[in-house]
Amino acid sequence: MKKDRQLVILLAALLVLIFLSSCAAGKNASMTPAATDFAYAEDDSYTRDAPAEEPQAEAPMANEYKAEIGGAMGEMSFDDTAQAEEAPVGDPESEGDAADFTEKIIYSANVSIETTDFDASVSGLEQKIRSLGGFVENSNVSGDTRWNKDGTTSVVNRWAYYTFRIPAKKFEYFLQLTHTYGNVLSTSRSAQNVTSSYTDFEARLSSLNTQEERLLDMLSKSTDVETLIALEQRLSDVRYEIEAIERNLRNYDAQIRYSTIDLSIREVELYTPTVPIRRSFGEKLEIALSDGWTQFMRGTQNLLLGLAACLPALILLLVLAAAVIICIRIRVKKRKAKKAAAEAAAKEQES
Repeated sequence: MKKDRQLVILLAALLVLIFLSSCAAGKNASMTPAATDFAYAEDDSYTRDAPAEEPQAEAPMANEYKAEIGGAMGEMSFDDTAQAEEAPVGDPESEGDAADFTEKIIYSANVSIETTDFDASVSGLEQKIRSLGGFVENSNVSGDTRWNKDGTTSVVNRWAYYTFRIPAKKFEYFLQLTHTYGNVLSTSRSAQNVTSSYTDFEARLSSLNTQEERLLDMLSKSTDVETLIALEQRLSDVRYEIEAIERNLRNYDAQIRYSTIDLSIREVELYTPTVPIRRSFGEKLEIALSDGWTQFMRGTQNLLLGLAACLPALILLLVLAAAVIICIRIRVKKRKAKKAAAEAAAKEQES
């Protein structure tokens, strides 16, 4: 009997472990997060409306942007009250000695948006950027993959991250339009004043150009071989420096002409309130009851769905348990019958 009890305990523990593992597997299979990152130029749904190539006026800018920036870049922040004082690049000052001087400022911004219509918001943003003469520099769209009961899948809780490049003159205009594509949660702006570095590069470039002219003049007049070799080596070094500075200046010009906007957009069912709402006690009580009932219904639904997911495994476990119990009972009956027969035989021998 002791061995039978141990066998029953081991079988029960095994059945419980199988049941828990099957329930856990069913729950995990119902929602599997899958990141679907893709580049903007590789996704058919986003390249369908976009032109095959960027306008020719923008292509050099995009190539120039890849060059590394040399020199220090002074950073400064600004708010909406200073916009009138910080004119976009290309707008000269209108007073005094600054009439011929233009500040070299690189504008950038970060925007966070939530939307209830993800597809429309994403499509509208991309179309607006193109209509303003900008382009999408980077794009990343993702979401969670949900497995439906019919075997199909659907993407939920989507989000997208963009890096837009837009002409500096349209920078503030676009930021003012972002609220039309969803609920704007946050907006931050920054400006880098690179005027000092830019003028240093220009001065250095002018000096190197003068050196190049002198070296070419000396090279044309020199007849000594060693002198020619030395002049050619120096000329090569000067031209290398000129190319590096010109590349940095082109990179500055590209960033100055086209501002950078990092924008993230997230799909939600309800917008997050951006303004504090004052409610009376009755309204708070009503909301609390409503939230409590909603949570209760969600909990009940989740419980029923969990039981439904575990039902096939539960039925199988019940069948196995019934078979085990029947086998144990048959074995017990056989032992009892054998024991009774042995006792009867013993009594007959005694008599």
